[in-house]
Amino acid sequence: MSRPHHRTAARRPLAVLLAAAGLVAVAAGPAAAVRGGSDTTTKQHPFVVALETADGQQWCTGALIAPTKVLTAGHCVANADDPTALRVIAGRTDLTGTGGQERRVRSAAVDPRYTPGLDHDAAVLTLDRPLPQRTVRVAGKGDEKLYRYGGRATVYGYGRTGDGAPGTHLKQAVLTLAAPAGCVPFTEPDASPLLKVCGLPGPGTTDSICHGDSGGPLVVGGVVIGVVSTGNKYCDTQYPVSVFTRATDVPRSLLK
Repeated sequence: MSRPHHRTAARRPLAVLLAAAGLVAVAAGPAAAVRGGSDTTTKQHPFVVALETADGQQWCTGALIAPTKVLTAGHCVANADDPTALRVIAGRTDLTGTGGQERRVRSAAVDPRYTPGLDHDAAVLTLDRPLPQRTVRVAGKGDEKLYRYGGRATVYGYGRTGDGAPGTHLKQAVLTLAAPAGCVPFTEPDASPLLKVCGLPGPGTTDSICHGDSGGPLVVGGVVIGVVSTGNKYCDTQYPVSVFTRATDVPRSLLK
Protein backbone atom coordinates (compact mmCIF):
# COMPACT_ATOMS: atom_id res chain seq x y z
CA MET A 1 0.00 0.00 0.00
CA SER A 2 1.30 3.46 -0.84
CA ARG A 3 2.21 5.82 1.94
CA PRO A 4 -0.85 7.84 3.01
CA HIS A 5 -0.93 11.60 2.99
CA HIS A 6 -1.03 12.93 6.54
CA ARG A 7 -3.17 15.84 7.60
CA THR A 8 -1.63 18.99 8.98
CA ALA A 9 -1.25 19.27 12.74
CA ALA A 10 -4.53 21.15 13.08
CA ARG A 11 -6.41 18.32 11.40
CA ARG A 12 -4.87 15.44 13.29
CA PRO A 13 -6.76 13.88 16.24
CA LEU A 14 -8.16 16.75 18.25
CA ALA A 15 -7.95 17.79 21.88
CA VAL A 16 -10.17 20.83 22.21
CA LEU A 17 -9.23 23.45 24.80
CA LEU A 18 -12.63 24.80 25.76
CA ALA A 19 -13.36 28.35 26.82
CA ALA A 20 -12.81 29.02 30.50
CA ALA A 21 -12.27 32.42 32.03
CA GLY A 22 -11.49 33.96 28.67
CA LEU A 23 -9.50 31.10 27.16
CA VAL A 24 -10.12 30.59 23.46
CA ALA A 25 -10.87 27.13 22.08
CA VAL A 26 -7.95 25.70 20.14
CA ALA A 27 -7.19 22.38 18.47
CA ALA A 28 -4.37 20.00 19.32
CA GLY A 29 -2.99 16.63 18.26
CA PRO A 30 -4.02 13.27 19.71
CA ALA A 31 -4.71 13.54 23.42
CA ALA A 32 -1.74 12.19 25.21
CA ALA A 33 0.82 9.47 25.88
CA VAL A 34 0.80 8.87 29.59
CA ARG A 35 2.76 11.66 31.28
CA GLY A 36 4.36 10.49 34.51
CA GLY A 37 2.90 7.19 35.64
CA SER A 38 5.01 4.10 35.12
CA ASP A 39 6.02 1.61 32.48
CA THR A 40 3.92 -1.51 32.11
CA THR A 41 3.69 -4.40 29.65
CA THR A 42 1.23 -6.01 27.26
CA LYS A 43 1.83 -9.26 29.13
CA GLN A 44 0.18 -7.65 32.15
CA HIS A 45 -2.47 -5.87 30.08
CA PRO A 46 -2.86 -7.81 26.83
CA PHE A 47 -6.03 -5.96 25.78
CA VAL A 48 -4.17 -2.67 25.21
CA VAL A 49 -3.24 -2.14 21.55
CA ALA A 50 -1.40 0.52 19.59
CA LEU A 51 -2.66 2.19 16.43
CA GLU A 52 -0.05 3.18 13.86
CA THR A 53 -0.21 4.78 10.44
CA ALA A 54 0.83 2.71 7.44
CA ASP A 55 4.32 4.23 7.58
CA GLY A 56 4.85 3.35 11.25
CA GLN A 57 3.91 6.55 13.08
CA GLN A 58 2.26 6.03 16.47
CA TRP A 59 -1.26 7.45 16.08
CA CYS A 60 -3.53 6.41 18.95
CA THR A 61 -4.19 3.70 21.52
CA GLY A 62 -7.12 1.29 21.80
CA ALA A 63 -8.63 -1.60 23.74
CA LEU A 64 -9.35 -5.06 22.36
CA ILE A 65 -13.00 -5.70 23.28
CA ALA A 66 -13.47 -8.78 21.07
CA PRO A 67 -11.01 -10.81 18.97
CA THR A 68 -11.74 -8.62 15.94
CA LYS A 69 -12.95 -5.39 17.64
CA VAL A 70 -10.94 -2.45 19.00
CA LEU A 71 -12.53 0.41 20.95
CA THR A 72 -10.80 3.76 20.44
CA ALA A 73 -11.60 7.48 20.26
CA GLY A 74 -13.86 8.81 17.53
CA HIS A 75 -11.36 11.51 16.61
CA CYS A 76 -8.68 8.85 15.99
CA VAL A 77 -10.85 7.63 13.12
CA ALA A 78 -12.44 10.90 12.02
CA ASN A 79 -9.03 12.56 11.64
CA ALA A 80 -7.32 9.71 9.81
CA ASP A 81 -7.12 10.20 6.05
CA ASP A 82 -7.94 6.52 5.60
CA PRO A 83 -8.87 4.58 8.75
CA THR A 84 -8.47 1.28 6.93
CA ALA A 85 -4.79 2.14 6.38
CA LEU A 86 -4.17 2.11 10.15
CA ARG A 87 -2.36 -0.86 11.67
CA VAL A 88 -3.40 -2.36 14.98
CA ILE A 89 -0.53 -3.81 17.02
CA ALA A 90 -1.16 -6.15 19.95
CA GLY A 91 1.28 -7.85 22.31
CA ARG A 92 4.07 -5.34 21.70
CA THR A 93 5.14 -3.42 24.80
CA ASP A 94 7.83 -1.45 22.98
CA LEU A 95 6.80 -0.25 19.52
CA THR A 96 10.43 -0.16 18.38
CA GLY A 97 10.46 -3.96 18.60
CA THR A 98 8.86 -6.61 16.42
CA GLY A 99 7.00 -8.84 18.88
CA GLY A 100 3.28 -9.41 19.05
CA GLN A 101 0.83 -9.40 16.17
CA GLU A 102 -0.26 -6.82 13.61
CA ARG A 103 -3.67 -6.60 12.00
CA ARG A 104 -5.20 -4.44 9.31
CA VAL A 105 -8.46 -2.56 9.75
CA ARG A 106 -11.29 -3.99 7.68
CA SER A 107 -13.77 -1.26 8.64
CA ALA A 108 -14.26 1.57 11.13
CA ALA A 109 -17.42 2.90 12.74
CA VAL A 110 -17.61 6.20 14.62
CA ASP A 111 -20.41 6.93 17.09
CA PRO A 112 -22.99 8.57 14.80
CA ARG A 113 -23.49 11.32 17.41
CA TYR A 114 -19.80 12.28 17.38
CA THR A 115 -18.98 15.98 17.05
CA PRO A 116 -15.66 17.76 16.35
CA GLY A 117 -16.08 19.24 19.84
CA LEU A 118 -15.42 15.68 21.08
CA ASP A 119 -18.89 14.81 22.34
CA HIS A 120 -19.61 11.06 21.98
CA ASP A 121 -15.94 10.60 21.11
CA ALA A 122 -15.80 6.85 20.45
CA ALA A 123 -15.25 4.48 17.55
CA VAL A 124 -14.80 0.77 16.93
CA LEU A 125 -12.37 -0.78 14.45
CA THR A 126 -13.14 -4.17 12.94
CA LEU A 127 -9.97 -6.14 12.18
CA ASP A 128 -9.25 -8.32 9.16
CA ARG A 129 -8.38 -11.30 11.41
CA PRO A 130 -8.86 -12.17 15.09
CA LEU A 131 -6.19 -11.41 17.66
CA PRO A 132 -5.27 -14.05 20.29
CA GLN A 133 -4.91 -11.63 23.22
CA ARG A 134 -7.34 -11.56 26.14
CA THR A 135 -10.14 -9.06 25.60
CA VAL A 136 -11.61 -6.60 28.10
CA ARG A 137 -15.22 -5.86 29.01
CA VAL A 138 -16.76 -2.43 28.41
CA ALA A 139 -18.84 -0.92 31.22
CA GLY A 140 -22.58 -0.97 30.73
CA LYS A 141 -25.80 -1.13 32.68
CA GLY A 142 -25.21 -2.05 36.30
CA ASP A 143 -21.67 -0.67 36.42
CA GLU A 144 -22.46 2.72 37.99
CA LYS A 145 -20.46 1.88 41.11
CA LEU A 146 -17.27 1.91 39.01
CA TYR A 147 -17.69 5.66 38.46
CA ARG A 148 -17.61 6.72 42.11
CA TYR A 149 -15.98 10.13 42.46
CA GLY A 150 -12.83 9.89 44.52
CA GLY A 151 -12.27 6.34 43.34
CA ARG A 152 -9.13 5.25 41.48
CA ALA A 153 -8.87 4.18 37.85
CA THR A 154 -5.92 3.28 35.63
CA VAL A 155 -5.32 4.68 32.15
CA TYR A 156 -3.07 3.00 29.58
CA GLY A 157 -1.41 4.53 26.55
CA TYR A 158 1.47 4.61 24.10
CA GLY A 159 1.59 8.42 23.87
CA ARG A 160 4.32 10.91 24.53
CA THR A 161 5.72 11.42 27.99
CA GLY A 162 6.42 15.16 27.81
CA ASP A 163 9.75 15.32 25.99
CA GLY A 164 8.26 15.89 22.55
CA ALA A 165 9.43 12.56 21.15
CA PRO A 166 6.84 10.09 19.82
CA GLY A 167 5.68 7.50 22.32
CA THR A 168 7.05 3.98 21.97
CA HIS A 169 6.50 2.19 25.29
CA LEU A 170 3.23 1.21 26.97
CA LYS A 171 2.63 3.22 30.14
CA GLN A 172 -0.01 3.44 32.85
CA ALA A 173 -1.12 6.00 35.41
CA VAL A 174 -3.51 5.80 38.34
CA LEU A 175 -5.96 8.71 38.34
CA THR A 176 -8.65 9.92 40.73
CA LEU A 177 -12.17 10.07 39.30
CA ALA A 178 -13.97 13.41 39.48
CA ALA A 179 -16.95 15.24 38.00
CA PRO A 180 -16.37 16.62 34.47
CA ALA A 181 -16.18 20.19 35.86
CA GLY A 182 -12.94 19.15 37.59
CA CYS A 183 -11.23 19.00 34.19
CA VAL A 184 -11.86 22.60 33.09
CA PRO A 185 -10.48 24.02 30.76
CA PHE A 186 -10.65 20.74 28.83
CA THR A 187 -14.33 20.36 29.66
CA GLU A 188 -17.15 22.84 29.90
CA PRO A 189 -18.19 23.61 33.49
CA ASP A 190 -21.65 22.14 32.83
CA ALA A 191 -20.47 19.04 30.92
CA SER A 192 -22.75 16.06 31.54
CA PRO A 193 -21.38 13.33 33.84
CA LEU A 194 -23.33 10.88 31.70
CA LEU A 195 -21.08 11.68 28.72
CA LYS A 196 -17.64 12.43 30.15
CA VAL A 197 -15.36 11.32 32.97
CA CYS A 198 -12.61 13.47 34.51
CA GLY A 199 -9.39 11.92 35.77
CA LEU A 200 -7.18 13.93 38.12
CA PRO A 201 -3.56 13.17 39.11
CA GLY A 202 -3.05 10.96 42.10
CA PRO A 203 -1.79 12.50 45.37
CA GLY A 204 1.62 14.09 44.97
CA THR A 205 1.76 13.53 41.19
CA THR A 206 1.01 15.39 37.97
CA ASP A 207 0.18 12.21 36.03
CA SER A 208 -2.12 12.62 33.04
CA ILE A 209 -2.68 11.59 29.46
CA CYS A 210 -0.62 13.16 26.66
CA HIS A 211 -0.41 13.18 22.83
CA GLY A 212 -0.81 9.67 21.42
CA ASP A 213 -2.91 8.28 24.30
CA SER A 214 -6.17 9.11 22.51
CA GLY A 215 -8.46 6.09 22.47
CA GLY A 216 -6.67 4.41 25.37
CA PRO A 217 -8.77 2.65 28.01
CA LEU A 218 -9.54 3.90 31.52
CA VAL A 219 -9.99 0.77 33.62
CA VAL A 220 -11.50 -0.07 37.00
CA GLY A 221 -11.63 -3.65 38.24
CA GLY A 222 -10.80 -5.08 34.83
CA VAL A 223 -13.59 -3.12 33.11
CA VAL A 224 -13.19 -0.24 30.63
CA ILE A 225 -15.10 2.74 32.02
CA GLY A 226 -13.73 5.42 29.70
CA VAL A 227 -11.90 6.18 26.45
CA VAL A 228 -9.17 8.86 26.35
CA SER A 229 -10.61 11.88 24.56
CA THR A 230 -8.66 15.03 25.52
CA GLY A 231 -6.66 16.77 28.24
CA ASN A 232 -3.19 18.14 29.06
CA LYS A 233 -2.63 19.61 25.63
CA TYR A 234 0.94 20.69 26.35
CA CYS A 235 1.87 17.56 28.30
CA ASP A 236 3.13 19.68 31.18
CA THR A 237 2.19 20.56 34.76
CA GLN A 238 -0.15 23.49 34.01
CA TYR A 239 -3.33 21.47 33.44
CA PRO A 240 -2.52 17.81 34.24
CA VAL A 241 -6.08 16.60 33.72
CA SER A 242 -7.47 13.76 31.62
CA VAL A 243 -10.91 13.67 29.98
CA PHE A 244 -12.58 10.45 28.88
CA THR A 245 -15.65 9.52 26.92
CA ARG A 246 -17.80 7.62 29.38
CA ALA A 247 -17.97 3.99 28.24
CA THR A 248 -21.65 3.69 29.16
CA ASP A 249 -22.36 6.41 26.57
CA VAL A 250 -20.99 4.27 23.72
CA PRO A 251 -23.90 2.74 21.76
CA ARG A 252 -24.11 -1.01 22.41
CA SER A 253 -24.73 -1.50 18.69
CA LEU A 254 -21.30 0.00 18.01
CA LEU A 255 -19.61 -2.55 20.26
CA LYS A 256 -21.09 -5.64 18.55
